[in-house]
Amino acid sequence: MSNNLKTTPPHWIDKLTTDLISNWPGIKTFNSNCGISVSGQQHIGRLRGEIVLTNAVVNELKIRGYEATHSLILYTADPWKGKKAQLDCFSDPDEAKKYIDWRLIDVPDPTNQYPSWVDYFWRAFGDYLPKFARNVEIIRTHEFYQTGAMKNTIIKLIEKKEQVRKILNKYRKENPFPEDWIPFKPLCNHCNRIGTTKALEVDLDEYRVHYYCDSCQKDDWSDMKLGKLTWRLEWLAIWYTLNIHFEPYGKDHATPGGSRDSCIEVLETVLQHPGPYGFWNEWVGYSEGRTDFGDMTSSGFIGFTPKKWLKYSEPEVLKYIYLKTPPRRRIVLGLDKIRNYVTEYDKAQRIYFELEPFDDNTELQTIRRSYEIVFYNEPPEYRGFQLDYSHAIILSQLISASQEGTKQAIQKLQATEILTTTLTKEIEEHIHSRLTQARNWVLDYAASHLHINIPEHVSKTLIDQIDKKMKNHVQDLALELASIKWTEEEIKQKMISFRQKRDLSRKEMSRLFQVLYQIFLGSAHGPRFAPFIAALDKEWVIARLKEIHTP
Repeated sequence: MSNNLKTTPPHWIDKLTTDLISNWPGIKTFNSNCGISVSGQQHIGRLRGEIVLTNAVVNELKIRGYEATHSLILYTADPWKGKKAQLDCFSDPDEAKKYIDWRLIDVPDPTNQYPSWVDYFWRAFGDYLPKFARNVEIIRTHEFYQTGAMKNTIIKLIEKKEQVRKILNKYRKENPFPEDWIPFKPLCNHCNRIGTTKALEVDLDEYRVHYYCDSCQKDDWSDMKLGKLTWRLEWLAIWYTLNIHFEPYGKDHATPGGSRDSCIEVLETVLQHPGPYGFWNEWVGYSEGRTDFGDMTSSGFIGFTPKKWLKYSEPEVLKYIYLKTPPRRRIVLGLDKIRNYVTEYDKAQRIYFELEPFDDNTELQTIRRSYEIVFYNEPPEYRGFQLDYSHAIILSQLISASQEGTKQAIQKLQATEILTTTLTKEIEEHIHSRLTQARNWVLDYAASHLHINIPEHVSKTLIDQIDKKMKNHVQDLALELASIKWTEEEIKQKMISFRQKRDLSRKEMSRLFQVLYQIFLGSAHGPRFAPFIAALDKEWVIARLKEIHTP
């Protein structure tokens, strides 16, 4: 944390890092870990705790002089449940039912483009992970079970399974594990299922397990490297094997006496190893319009991917949302609201660089510190210009998607005095990027009134429908707009003075705007009037207004 941004109270990332260090006195290297199941769509909710939170702590540890690692476990050996949303990914859902209870890594890619279900759904998350975090090591459990280190941990747990059983049964008042319980799920040699097998005995010398499969009703011996521990033991076995010091977790594991507490007790009692420092965070919800569809889920395919987010906005915008919001407060995100998120981020950037005042000192420090953490405590110098997302929405529809279109947009921004600083390569790249993102958003999510489709002429029907008084207002407005400098601010001020001079009521002004939008767009609604009109050619606008005349 930079000296000029020490906060009172400290930012929650700084406090969490301090608490973590205090929990492990004398430790010089911190291993941090998170885990997710690739059971379906890898949504951006998983970036909150598993990626952004953890990576921020790891980076802060390094700044304070410690070594620190960040690993992400992909639970690829888990059984595929075959939920409706999962089955519907296949062209023949009924045929796909044969994959139920297979390991996730063994289920084929429904598009036949990649080696497996995991590889296909990981792409939209994993390929874009470097844009949201640094140096995250990806570990797939089906591969991790092949390692000697994990084998040694499993042997220790199996040898002490009776002690493990007694501890876990303290947390299982109903359905306690029986005396013959073996905490391992073998892979069936015959039907390839892992979710329908029961371990009967183990041969640790040969590292194999005797099992019975409820699905194909066969018993056999299976290589333990192909199977997996039951999920609670798998969780703590990973902590032990990787020597994890810190792992955040979702609120489902935060209940006192719940899964995490039982895992910690087994780890500390049976393996005599200290448990990781934990920190729980709320989940991320998904919305469209005013409808909250609940928390984002992978197997339920609720939410959207990092790949999709980056189609409409910068990664720093999402990171800022996650870092500024208290971690135990639920966040609900929807791509139809992307303008709001970008606007908040742009404001934070201006506040950080002291381009915009902010009165609440506590909130000010939270905003500035969150912005700093987004950039790993090294924010780049201010580029000198921000293209407002709403402006980009308008401009992107009036130019081509090429670099030539970007040049046209820059000329318009300069002519309307929105861009007054010296054009640099960085500013040009920013403008091109935001125009591209805004154009994508308009095509996919913008409400109809934000779409710009300018008809070649004003229809005679419309002209006939406008009463004489309103036609006079339009003609007067044309004359007054012709006399001003063609900038957004000048247009805005002219509209204000126009209303005041003619003493127009709110209802009359609303009607005037409806007529103006009909003149330019053929619709009674449109984007904000001043920036929209400023983006058009002045002479063309005046000529268009003069078409509305009284016979």
